[in-house]
Amino acid sequence: MKDQPSQKEVSILLPAYNEAVQIKRCIDAVEASLRTFCSSYEIIVSEDGSTDDTDKIVTELAQSNPNLVLLHSPLRLGKGKAIKNAVNAAKGKYIAFMDVDLATDLACLPKLYGVVKSQGGMAIGSRHIKGSAVQRQPTRTLFSLTYNIFVRMLFFDGIHDHQCGFKIMSRNTAKAVLDFSRSDGYFLDTEMIICCKRLGYPVTEVAVVWREKNKGGSKVNPARDSKKIAFDMFMFRISRQK
Repeated sequence: MKDQPSQKEVSILLPAYNEAVQIKRCIDAVEASLRTFCSSYEIIVSEDGSTDDTDKIVTELAQSNPNLVLLHSPLRLGKGKAIKNAVNAAKGKYIAFMDVDLATDLACLPKLYGVVKSQGGMAIGSRHIKGSAVQRQPTRTLFSLTYNIFVRMLFFDGIHDHQCGFKIMSRNTAKAVLDFSRSDGYFLDTEMIICCKRLGYPVTEVAVVWREKNKGGSKVNPARDSKKIAFDMFMFRISRQK
C-alpha cells in the first residue's frame, strides 16, 4: 500500500453505494461532529458504482468544501475495496470508518478518538457490551449475537461486536491491517479486527448508542449475504493456517 504523508489529524471514510437520499445529511452531521474536537480533518466518500447520482451530489458539495474528497468508481467494487481505496488516499494521522446511515450516534466519535489517541491500535463501537444502548429488530440482534459468538469460538479474539460499522485506527495500524487483509466484502469488518489483534495492536471495544436506520432497506441482508460472509471467513481461517 503506497504511503501518503499525514497532513490531517483525522480522516473520516464513508463507503457509499446509492446513498443519494442521505449523503448530504451524513456529510453535514459528520463535519459538525468533527468540528467539536478536531480542527484538521477530511471526509472521504468512497463511492462504489452508484446508479442514483450519489457521486454527482458529492462532487457538487466538494466544490465549496475543501475538506470533502470524492473517490468515484464507475463499477461496483464492494465495501471492502471501497474502504481500501479510501485508506490509500487518506491523509489523516487517525482514520475512522462509519456507515452513511449513521446508525451509531456521532456523539460517540470523540470517545473512540480519545481511546486510539491514548492507547493506539484500533477502537471499535460495540453494541454488545455493558453501557451500550441499542434499538434494533430482534431478528437482526439475534443474528448479530450468533455471528459474534461463532467468530469468537473460531478465532478466540474475545471481541463481542465485529460488525458495527464504526471504528477508528491510527494511520500505521490501518495501513498494516489493510495490507494483511484479503476480503473485499462485508467480512472485512471482522477481518480487520482479527488482523489487528494478530499483528499485536490493541483493539478496544467502546460502548455506543446505536439505532437501526433504513429498516427493510439495509445493504446487508443476512439471508443473502451470510453465505458469502461464511465463505470469506473460512477462507481466511484456512489461509492463516498455512
